[in-house]
Amino acid sequence: MIDKTRSGIDFFDQRFGGIFRHRATLCVGRRGSGKTIAALHALMQSIREGVRGLMLSAWHSADLSIVADEYGFPLSTAVDSGQIILLEYAQFGPEPELENRHVLPPGSFMEFEEIVVANGIRRVVIDTVLPWIAIRQEERLAKHVYSFLHALERMEVTAFLTMPRPVSPLAFALKNRMEKQVPVVFTLEVDSDNRRHLLVNRYLGQSVLPPQMPIAIEPGRGIVPLAVPQAVPDLARPLPPPPSLPPIMQKSIKYSAAFRT
Repeated sequence: MIDKTRSGIDFFDQRFGGIFRHRATLCVGRRGSGKTIAALHALMQSIREGVRGLMLSAWHSADLSIVADEYGFPLSTAVDSGQIILLEYAQFGPEPELENRHVLPPGSFMEFEEIVVANGIRRVVIDTVLPWIAIRQEERLAKHVYSFLHALERMEVTAFLTMPRPVSPLAFALKNRMEKQVPVVFTLEVDSDNRRHLLVNRYLGQSVLPPQMPIAIEPGRGIVPLAVPQAVPDLARPLPPPPSLPPIMQKSIKYSAAFRT
């Protein structure tokens, strides 16, 4: 039986029926594309469902709460009530250089797992997942990614993971491995004119995916769909005059009219 839950991004859930429960969802995007806002959407969904959530982030917890408040997420209240737990990467060893493919020591993941299990966490958000999965040996990537994702599934949590847009061959190889093993993958894009799009790269069970969807990130609302303006005819503008007929055609019309009378 296919069991789904909501991602927390409303228009995405309406289009796809949510994400897969007890599986991972991957959000990819460059800095400033909105990955952390998407992660907060996913985290706050745990409140809607009445389950406990946990977010592991490179952000300082106080700063994350400020950002969450700006976009309409009552994160501080949820933390105070104990429904959400915030963890910082610094709690699991030296703060990693996230873009340099450092890996946290194995013992730190065991500590992370103990926190999840002991607190009855049902939704895990990791922003960014890169420190857990990035290794330098490309030949080991597939097995390493599988082991990490399997460990999350073993905890029986619904996981929402973010990852920077790849910029190196090894980073592209890592993203490709993740896409092969994660059932739902989407990319957040923003161009030089600050136009934003959400592109679904993979959704398990759907071979035909929609084109990129225009989005906006708004204070108090987070990620929302952006309506595409439709071309509307200008009815106030006068229609152009009909093309003039050659003289021989004008005479034919006059003769035809005289014959009908």
